[in-house]
Amino acid sequence: MDTEKGWSRGQPLDPAFLEAEIKTRTELQAGVFSRWERPGGHCLQEELTGRPERLFVFRLGERWYAGYKTISEYVLDRDMPGIFCSRVYWHNVVGELEAFRSSATDARVAFRPLDETARRAVFDAITPLTELVHPFAKQREQGVEKTSPSDGWLVSDERDAFLSMGEEHIRRYTKDRFGARFCALTEDVVAYDPACSTGRFLSDFATLNPARIRTVGQDVSREMVAYAKGRLERVHHGDAVNPAVEPGSAEIVFSRFLNSEVVSTVRAREMLPKLAATLRPGGSMVLLGHSPVLLDALDLAGAGLRVLQATARQDDCVFQYYVCESGD
Repeated sequence: MDTEKGWSRGQPLDPAFLEAEIKTRTELQAGVFSRWERPGGHCLQEELTGRPERLFVFRLGERWYAGYKTISEYVLDRDMPGIFCSRVYWHNVVGELEAFRSSATDARVAFRPLDETARRAVFDAITPLTELVHPFAKQREQGVEKTSPSDGWLVSDERDAFLSMGEEHIRRYTKDRFGARFCALTEDVVAYDPACSTGRFLSDFATLNPARIRTVGQDVSREMVAYAKGRLERVHHGDAVNPAVEPGSAEIVFSRFLNSEVVSTVRAREMLPKLAATLRPGGSMVLLGHSPVLLDALDLAGAGLRVLQATARQDDCVFQYYVCESGD
């Protein structure tokens, strides 16, 4: 949490909650769905002010499937604040989607359970173009999406370390995904992060070719801007609705903030076209993050982007990772 003097990680998670989370994960791995059994079928249910980000759906061919996130190993093994990360494993796939519905207070996803062999097969069939959709945005209070403070977050070395931890797998994947392209550069290019936070993500990416990748960061938090200046070549203070780079100038734009609990869905849709406009013809926009991306392929296409990828696969997990190309 944020305090007047700085950032504190807050109170440790309740041991009873941790025990319940571990039990849920164990049951999913064993294919035990009794906790979600209702008259007439099985139903996942979450309060919108609780943890609706657990719930996700995806389509393979003509069939839709339902999933349920469980506590991150970053939390269990490394004491990261929070509960979830972006990663999804085979055991998070629960079965075929039958229906979903939301009320003013909760979200429900009805599903038909599958056995382990079928669940693993479905998970293995997820392709780079499969969208992992989190249809229910987390609410701060009824009818109001949870977002970060309007003037951004405070920062400390401890917070920098915790923010970095939850993106370790994403940074590694990003360098693998774009390594060949950016290591081969013969001219300078602009890499832009419109909500750069501590600057660690963009600075790590730039190690692919520090002689050619010019890093430009921006953030609404003055504290983050000051912190990031030690890592990036240029850092601007300001809202990403007013991009810090010229239209048509960026080779790659990283969006790690058009996400649940950072901005609202409406705000994300408003910002997207302005960020897409900063790309040069053929440039790339990458949407990723610790929490679910609020946009989908329909939003991205509407902003003039060609969606080349929606999901990353790494080791034994998958996670949201949109790669788009400027169509201009």
